[in-house]
Amino acid sequence: MWRKHLISLILFVAITLIAIGFPHGDDPWFSFLDTTNNQAWQLFVIYRIPELFIAIIAGFALSIAGLLLQTTLNNPLAGPSILGLTAGSHLMVALTIMGSSILGLEILDLGITISATIGALIFGLLILVIATRIRSMVSLLLVGMMLGTFVSAITNIILMKADANSVKAFSIWGMGSLQQVSIDQIPLISLLFLVGIGLAFSVTKPLNALILGEKPAAVLGVKVKQTRWKVIFVVSLLAGLVTAFCGPIGFIGLIVPNLVRMFYKTAQHGHLLLASGLIGSSVMVLCVLLIRIFEPIMVLPINSLTALLGAPIVLFLLLKNIHNA
Repeated sequence: MWRKHLISLILFVAITLIAIGFPHGDDPWFSFLDTTNNQAWQLFVIYRIPELFIAIIAGFALSIAGLLLQTTLNNPLAGPSILGLTAGSHLMVALTIMGSSILGLEILDLGITISATIGALIFGLLILVIATRIRSMVSLLLVGMMLGTFVSAITNIILMKADANSVKAFSIWGMGSLQQVSIDQIPLISLLFLVGIGLAFSVTKPLNALILGEKPAAVLGVKVKQTRWKVIFVVSLLAGLVTAFCGPIGFIGLIVPNLVRMFYKTAQHGHLLLASGLIGSSVMVLCVLLIRIFEPIMVLPINSLTALLGAPIVLFLLLKNIHNA
C-alpha cells in the first residue's frame, strides 16, 4: 500500500516541478532561478506560487470531500458539485456580493469563505435528509442535479437585480479561476484547510465501519448520525473554502475518489484519504499546466476544463451503475 502512496507522491512532485518551471512566454525553464532576471522572480512569487498553492489545496480538499460524501451516502456518484453543495455556495456568495454592494460594504475574504461554507452546509444537510429516504444511487444523483439547477435559476434572478459592477465581479468569480488568490491570503487558506483535513482524518475509523452498513456500524459502536453530521460539516468547510477562493469547480470531488478506489483496492479510509488528496492535487496542477499550454490560443476557465476532463468519466460511472442496478 505504501508503495502505491510513493508512486502517487512521485507523480505529484513531478507534475508540480514541471508546473513550477514551466516557461512564461519566451523565457527558459525555471527562469526565476536566474538572479539577473528580477521580473521572472516577481512573476514567480506574485502569480505562480499562489496559483500552484491554491491548485494543490483545491485538488486535495475537493477530492477528500468527495470521498467523505461517497462513503457516508454509500453512493460512488456523490460529489460536492454533482449533489448541489457547490451550487449552494454559489448562491450564498452571490447574496453576499450583491448585499455588500447594496449596503456599500467591503467584502472580506473571510466573509466570502463563511458565506460559501454556509451555503454548502445548508445543501449538505438537505442532501443528507433526502439520502435517508432515497436509496437509489441514480435517483439521488438526479435530485442533487435538480437542486443545483434550481439554485442556479435563483442565482440568475438575483443577478438580474444587481448593478453592473456586482454582476461583472460575480461572473468572473463564477467562471472559476486559480489566479484569484494573493500571497497574503495563503495563511488564512492554510489554517482553514488544515482544520478541515484534520477533522476529515478524525473520522477514518467510523467511515471504515460505515462501509459495512449502518446497522453493523452501530453494533460496532459507531454513532452513525453524529458521524454523518460531522462529515457534512467537514465537506461543507472544504467545498466552501475552495468555492470561495476559486469559484465553482466541478467533477474533481467525484472522479478522483473513484479512480483512487480502482487503483488502491482498499477500504481503509486512512489510505484512501491520503491517496485522494495526492491524486486530486496532481489533477489540479495538471489543469494549471494545460491552462498555461493553451494560454497563447485561449483562456480556459478552470471549471470548464475540469468538466471536459471529468464529464466522460462521470458518464462511464453512471452507465456502469445503471448496468449493475
